[in-house]
Amino acid sequence: MASINSMMIRLGLLLLLATCAPQLWAQDTLPAFNVVLRSGNKVLVSWTNPYGKKIRQLSIQRSADSQRLFKTIMTIPDPTVLQNGYLDSRSPDTSQFYRLYILLDSGRYVFSKSQKAKTAAPSRVVDKNEPAVIKNEKSPEVSTVPEKKDPSSRTEAPTVVKPIHYYTVKRADTIKGRIPDTELRKFRDSISYRTKDTLLVSHPDTIYIRPFVPRDVFRPSPYIFTDRRGLLNIQLPQAGRKKYRVSFFEADKSPLFEIREVTEKVLIMEKSNFMHAGWYHFELYEDGVLLEKNRFYISKDF
Repeated sequence: MASINSMMIRLGLLLLLATCAPQLWAQDTLPAFNVVLRSGNKVLVSWTNPYGKKIRQLSIQRSADSQRLFKTIMTIPDPTVLQNGYLDSRSPDTSQFYRLYILLDSGRYVFSKSQKAKTAAPSRVVDKNEPAVIKNEKSPEVSTVPEKKDPSSRTEAPTVVKPIHYYTVKRADTIKGRIPDTELRKFRDSISYRTKDTLLVSHPDTIYIRPFVPRDVFRPSPYIFTDRRGLLNIQLPQAGRKKYRVSFFEADKSPLFEIREVTEKVLIMEKSNFMHAGWYHFELYEDGVLLEKNRFYISKDF
């Protein structure tokens, strides 16, 4: 009987050790787990994975109680990352508790200790003019002699090269070229001072040249014009002493007809000499030299 009892006691001890062993092993290898309160009542949960590739699942749980009623709020897609974190932006308040649920590839699982979010300690701003504190190993006194820096050990900040931005120059739908932003002012001044064209930026990297279109101002000719009746008058005070020739053109500059020599000082032409109402152009020559180029309008008969 004694031997049977001792065997039962040994078997019970083995079962107890087998039950407690996973929990003891898990407590020794729990991840470095931290919960910090951020601005806007957001909570940053961060951890370090000590299991390497053996971890199968890692979930973040939240509860208003530190011991029970935990609910999973996030399951990490890749739990094998060495250091990771999660920002909880939907926490109902700042008094919530957080913990990690970890499932290993062996089928065992562990829970981290629950933590409430704490405020991160503010970083200390160091004043450049603040004297360095030097402790003397031989004496407990503290010296406030400013630290001298070796000029040769100064590290210069790396030079930041700004990328060059190019503009595409267009006139209507035709690309005229590309210019860097460093030449934009010179190009703009050249267009402004040498031409009457203007520049139009319609896109962050596209510039259009808008050609200058002069205003069409009609000034009647003192020699060839229409009167109130719509008749064409040709008045040349020097006719007879000088030789005059008049060529007439349609509005598209196509030739219409020509009077090779005007001998009268005043010549009135009927509307029937012109095929339709509208604008007509003419060229007036005096002794073979162009005296004037202009236009006139023939009105409709009602």
